[in-house]
Amino acid sequence: MPSWCSGLRAGTILRRFGMHDAKNDNAWLGIALGLAAIANASGLFVTLIEADSAIYADIAKTMVQRHDFIDLFLQGDDWLDKPHLPFWLSAMSFSIFGFSTFAYKLPAFLLVLAAAFYTYAFASAFYERRIALSAATIFLSAEHIILSSSDVRAEAYLTAFVIGSVYHFHRASSTDSHANLVAGSLLAAAAVMTKGIFALVPIGGAVAGGLLLGRQWRRAFHVRWLVAALLILVFISPEIYSLWSQFDLHPEKTVFGTTGVSGVRFFFWDSQFGRFFHTGPVRRPDGNPLQYFHIVLWAFLPWSVPLYAAAYDAISRLVRRQPQAADYFNLSGGLVTFLLFSASQFQLPHYLNIAFPFFAIVTSAYLFASATPTAERLAGIWQWLFVGGLLAVVVALQLLLNAADWAGPAAFLAAAVLVTLYLQKRPWEQWQSRLIVVLATATVCGNLFLNCFLMPALMRYQAGSEMAWYLNAHYPGRPVLQPRSDLYSWALDFYLQAPVTAIPAAALGGGQLPEGALVYAQARMLQPFMDEFRLLHRTVRHSVSRLPLAFLNPATRDSTLTETWLVQVERRPKD
Repeated sequence: MPSWCSGLRAGTILRRFGMHDAKNDNAWLGIALGLAAIANASGLFVTLIEADSAIYADIAKTMVQRHDFIDLFLQGDDWLDKPHLPFWLSAMSFSIFGFSTFAYKLPAFLLVLAAAFYTYAFASAFYERRIALSAATIFLSAEHIILSSSDVRAEAYLTAFVIGSVYHFHRASSTDSHANLVAGSLLAAAAVMTKGIFALVPIGGAVAGGLLLGRQWRRAFHVRWLVAALLILVFISPEIYSLWSQFDLHPEKTVFGTTGVSGVRFFFWDSQFGRFFHTGPVRRPDGNPLQYFHIVLWAFLPWSVPLYAAAYDAISRLVRRQPQAADYFNLSGGLVTFLLFSASQFQLPHYLNIAFPFFAIVTSAYLFASATPTAERLAGIWQWLFVGGLLAVVVALQLLLNAADWAGPAAFLAAAVLVTLYLQKRPWEQWQSRLIVVLATATVCGNLFLNCFLMPALMRYQAGSEMAWYLNAHYPGRPVLQPRSDLYSWALDFYLQAPVTAIPAAALGGGQLPEGALVYAQARMLQPFMDEFRLLHRTVRHSVSRLPLAFLNPATRDSTLTETWLVQVERRPKD
């Protein structure tokens, strides 16, 4: 086991660096921040999870293979949903490192680190270094930030662009810096080219709210914001051109089941406003206005309970007209985003990540302002409830998913417990520092355990990627046919080192497929035509992103699995 995670050698290592007895809280917060970065990095090699991550990786892979960075395609069809920037960044990484999990996730991971840096920088504009360092640690150790570094979607990119833009716009306003105005506009444009025009809402909400609520009228209505708007329009021109070239120039293309679709209109209206008002081509059932209150409880762990207390405290100060300078910006950016998404029809956990930097700053400032014995006692109760609950959940999942392999997990958990106890007992200048370091370290250990031990066991049930490994080893370079269905495997598309062609499900029967062709499909789709196929390999499937109790329970797991087959077209002669 690596020496850094060995509880038995922790004291020796710390004494060597002169930190065993020194009450250096900032240094320990820096270590916790570094450990949080390691937890995020641990997801770089976890197999892509279907469907979204695998779809986005497949689109970027197609870009590189076709040498076409203007048009977006998915299985040969024109694809209109998300803007181009995440695909450009992934394609650039693929061009350097090849087609791999690491290459797809690397740009997002680097931008998550950038978001932590901007969280620190923005907090430093209002608070002392310890609060800023704690805010960055809180952000980088929030549960859904670590999960998003593994299951990479647009929000991993978007979070850095939003908080970075807010930081530079704040600097441009407070120092009249032209460079910061350009930087803020560039990052705002990057946010728009990542998620759409709604990405300007948290940016504009934070900056405008901070200035208007702070009654900084001259800064709020300065001509620089018109310049910023023009710069953003210029910077998003590559996105507008790409959409216009692929769709507006070709009204004959069928998109969303119709023709005459404008990519530019979709970008500026249907993609965001259409979803919000439930009028666009992409729709979902009505959302629950209270849904995000529940989502934050787990997505912002272990900081969700302090966040709710911090938000109540900040709003109370605003009502009493006793706010801190940062309240205007953080509440405007975080609360406006929270309320906007709560009112939307689309309510997915990863959407809220862009508000986490603001949440982290509010939470950090609140904790260090809470100096009463009661606050310390309540914080201690929450700390041990979380640590104990986390340990129980991790052990339970290990027993359910990976019970056959206990040597490595047991050693890791023992080291994690020893390190946590050591951190609790060492001397601290402030109990808040201890709370943040202990909770962040516990979260890091839990997510390292997840990515290093539990995810490999869980990914055995992602049939498409498992089948890709089998095909690469036993049938290298052989193309595969896959019928379109609700369980189409995009992971197979990405990981197979050979072409995958999507075919209609109706083509499976009637002798329509060429002799010797390899076909991957659900068993239930192939069974009626097995007189035309020879079975080569079986895998079992369950959605890795949804883990109901029936799947987690080994006694009922088989009933939740879908069998998938690899077959070869091999027609038997008729008698």
